[in-house]
Amino acid sequence: MPHAVGSTDSSDGLNAIAQRPQESGHPTEGGALDTLVAAEQSLAAEAGEIATEAHTRIIEQQRIEAAEAAARAEREAKRWLLPVENYRITAGFGAGGSMWSNRHTGLDFAAPTGTEVMSLSSGEIIFAGYDGPYGNKIVIRHWDGTETWYCHLSRFVLRSGEVAPGEVIGRVGSTGNSTGPHLHLEVHPDGGDPVNPRSWLEDQGVNV
Repeated sequence: MPHAVGSTDSSDGLNAIAQRPQESGHPTEGGALDTLVAAEQSLAAEAGEIATEAHTRIIEQQRIEAAEAAARAEREAKRWLLPVENYRITAGFGAGGSMWSNRHTGLDFAAPTGTEVMSLSSGEIIFAGYDGPYGNKIVIRHWDGTETWYCHLSRFVLRSGEVAPGEVIGRVGSTGNSTGPHLHLEVHPDGGDPVNPRSWLEDQGVNV
């Protein structure tokens, strides 16, 4: 049968479409996939860098906080304070009298029997026992080498080990050469001769 004017064979048209080259500027399926993979790799690398930076910041912050905590702990351990509360001074350093064979070698804090006696600062108990005229006595060697004596105690709370500033070590009493309940405190820098506890404490910023 003759073809109509202007018409073409349908099979020829399909062949022409199939053979038509792809227009430039449009990515192939493989090219789009490569682009997507590259983008994912870039995002993953960027996320890794961000995570590393965040981890580094966290580690640095932890280091700073640990250093600050250590500094606070050191300051706390090295602070000085009074050995008793609610006291009155009844005898000063160097005072004379029949109660002492020579001169008074400490500072007397009068307080009711059983009042808590506290360590002046951090250190180690190096003696706890009965010592003649001193009665029940505790000696602490502190972090700077100073030794402090706590005398006439009614009882011991601690007899050995490390102590912190303000830790209760005993109770006020009147054992030994004593006429009433009080704490006899002595201060021996570097374990040597006693010095005036009042002025020594004031040098440490503690008012008596």
